[in-house]
Amino acid sequence: MTIKKTLFAALTLTALSSGMPAQAALQLRAGGTMIYDTATNLTWLADAGLGGLRSQAEAAQWADALSFGGVDDWRLPTVAPVNGLALQLDYTEDGSTDIGLNNAGPNTELGYLYHVSLGNTAAGLAQTGDFAGLADPANAIGPVFWTGTASEPGWGLAFFMGMGLQDQLATDTLGQAWAVRVGDVAAVPEPASLALMLAGLAAAAGVTRRRTR
Repeated sequence: MTIKKTLFAALTLTALSSGMPAQAALQLRAGGTMIYDTATNLTWLADAGLGGLRSQAEAAQWADALSFGGVDDWRLPTVAPVNGLALQLDYTEDGSTDIGLNNAGPNTELGYLYHVSLGNTAAGLAQTGDFAGLADPANAIGPVFWTGTASEPGWGLAFFMGMGLQDQLATDTLGQAWAVRVGDVAAVPEPASLALMLAGLAAAAGVTRRRTR
């Protein structure tokens, strides 16, 4: 009887666990200056305030021109339509449109980071992990981070980090620029390592040529 009860409890726990979303693993990179999200395959700057306040166009230019940690393919976070077709700009609180609360799907990089990777809710920012610059003590709904996604002429999508709100913002408004890139920087060779590897390949090629002769 004890064995049956234990087996039943284990099966029940497994069933419950399988229905729960997996928490992403946020891993420090480059001495803590970057953070890699294993669930989304995105690397974020650990200091979310590094880019400063800019218009959307200026924020995009800053991210595109950024060279940091040996890589230069940074960009602003993006939002893809939650329905897979076109942005839905009506406000909702269940994440069914692209404006409002609880936008937690992988289609919104900031929303997924806020809700899933960090584990926050629409009640407000409570978990910041190893990131700096996610909270604004002077503004409970901020800081406001630009995405690189346009919504309507003169407007772009932004994420209000203090409350997990995704909304439109006039493109000339000053919002926070935060850079992200696809991939894990741990796989990018350091310049010295890359030079050593190239030298080794050149030496190997020379040996091959001599043997051929």
